[in-house]
This record gives sequence, structure tokens and C-alpha cells, in this order.
Amino acid sequence: MILDSLKTYYENILASVQDGIVVISKEQIITTFNPAIEEMSGISSSHVVGKSLETVFPSESRLLELTGKTINTGITYSDSDFQIMRRWDRKIFPISLVISPFSDREGNIAGAVLVLRDMTRTKELEENLRKADRLASLGTLSAGMAHEIKNPLGGLRGAAQLLQEEIKGEKYREYTGVIIKETDRINSIVENLLTLSNPKPLKLKPLNIHKVLENILLLEEKILKKIKITIVRDFDPSLPSLLIDEGQITQVFLNIVKNAAETMKKGGELTLITKIFYDYIVIEEGGRPQTKMGLVEVTDTGEGFGEDALSNLFTPFFSTKSKGTGLGLAISHKIIDEHKGRIKIQNRTDRKGASVQVFLPIALDTV
Repeated sequence: MILDSLKTYYENILASVQDGIVVISKEQIITTFNPAIEEMSGISSSHVVGKSLETVFPSESRLLELTGKTINTGITYSDSDFQIMRRWDRKIFPISLVISPFSDREGNIAGAVLVLRDMTRTKELEENLRKADRLASLGTLSAGMAHEIKNPLGGLRGAAQLLQEEIKGEKYREYTGVIIKETDRINSIVENLLTLSNPKPLKLKPLNIHKVLENILLLEEKILKKIKITIVRDFDPSLPSLLIDEGQITQVFLNIVKNAAETMKKGGELTLITKIFYDYIVIEEGGRPQTKMGLVEVTDTGEGFGEDALSNLFTPFFSTKSKGTGLGLAISHKIIDEHKGRIKIQNRTDRKGASVQVFLPIALDTV
């Protein structure tokens, strides 16, 4: 009876740990496989307990190598830059790995304990910090450049307008029209640079994100139908109000929807999904509290992105479009960052296309 109670007690402890725990015998037979590692690997414990580590992870040669070393030498090994593949979607994601030996009563090595921590969120935070540093450096430079460019640009446009009024020949008036059009385009880029370097103060208030999205779709629906793009709404009615600046968030999602549409040149399906997302924020003191956020996901059935493009999408002046300035997503990233949220773009795993996920804080008075 006491043994049963102890077993239940330790099973409950292992079940509550957020890190993946695998316990193996000296013969590398799995004896424990906690829920966290089930979720990471996509493998049920009922299918692995009693089987060898090599049978369960045949392609993880580094994992098997380090485990063998630990059991043979009694030394703890760790690897903070490890990767593992999830079985159900074959997605490879980063983990940190620690393999420690444990001994029996006589002090002989009886097996090993493997601790695997999902580092996806940590890697995302590190990448976001790098992007923020790049944007901050560019912002300082672009602010100075923008002010220097705007004044002569205004003079150039004014001169072209005066010239257009004086010229009588239609052919030459066409040339001055091109000058005015191009100066306006340059001015728009300069204005975007100023927005990037010196964003407007947020006017935050609790808002129903579904109304914001519906307003955007109302603006774009006719254009989308014309190019044979079907709109699918998958809204969670239980999603509370989000704490957002309506104007700036509208700019973000309008940009996302337009970008998605441009990848579906032969038509396709644009899906907007909303739901509550439970995030884990790592606290230095050791706690991992849940943070409830609102998630808005926009998916398309376009061409998707290459690896190089995915890693540079938020870099100013990087664009996958022939006439793109590469500032739209950089500004969107800045706006979401100012909202204490985050934005993530990845290729879809279920079919062709891309997915843009935007995480935004839920208004506290609606929780």
C-alpha cells in the first residue's frame, strides 16, 4: 500500500514537470516517459516503456552516443544546442539535453535520467532581441537620413509641379508627372522609415479583435473575390477583448492580408483564426507561469517561403516582391513589439502556403 502511494506520488511529480523526463536502465531500456516528453516527441509512453532507447529514437545518434557515455563513465553530459524531431508532424525543434547517471544501493550505475527542455520559445526570444537590435540601429540611422531627404525631396516635387504648369507639350508634361509620382513614392518610403525609427505613441484600449478583422475584410473582400481568393473565418467567440491600438493593429493585419493575397496569384484560400493561447514565460527565479494571450493566425495557400526568406522577413528593405520596399513587415514587427506581443511567420506543415501568427495581450479587465 505504501509502495503504491509512493509510486503515485512520484508519478504525479513527473507529470507536473514541464521538462521532458526519460529514465532508462543500464541496458538502456526505458522505464519512465513523462507527459512533457510525450508532447515533445509525439510518442505515447504506453508505446515506449519497456523498449530500448535506440528503438524509440533510432535516428537520434547524438542522443544515443551521449547516453552510452554517461552509463559507461558515470559522467553527466549536456548539450544546449540539441534538436529532436516530433513524430506526428516530423517537425524538428531545438532542445537542451542533460543526461545524468543514477546509482543503486551499492553505488553501481543502474541507469540514466535524460532531461529535455524545449528551447523553441527561448530561441524565438533570442532572435527577436537580435531583430530588435538591428531595428534600433537602423532606426537611429534612418531618422537622420529621413529628415535630410525630406526637405530636398519637397523642393524637387514643388519644382516639378511648377514646371508641369508651365510646359504646354503633353509629352513633357508626362515626364514631369513621372517625377512627381516617383518623389511621392520616395516620400512614402521616408515616412515609413520615420515610423520605424520613431513609432507613434499607442492609444491602448480593450477591443474586440473580431470587429477589427471584419473591418479589414470588408475593405479587401471585393479585391480578394476578384482574384478568386476564398475567405474562411474560424473565430473563437470566447476570446476576450485584447488591449490594442485599433489604428496600428489595423495597419498590421491589413499588411498581412495583402501580403498573403499577393502570394496566391492563381487564387486560393485565406483563413483567419482566433483563439486563446497559453504561453510560458521563463522567469529567472525558476518559475514558469502561464500567460494567457490572444492569438490571431492568418494562413494562405500560396507559395510559402524559402529558409533564407523566412529568416529575413522582418529585416528592413528585404522583400520577396519585385516592387516591395521591405518595410511593411518591419513596421508590423515594431508595432506588435510595442504592444508587448509577438509575431511569427512560418511555412504551413499541413499543406502548401504560409502562416502568420500574431500574439497580443488580453485586456486584464476582461479576464
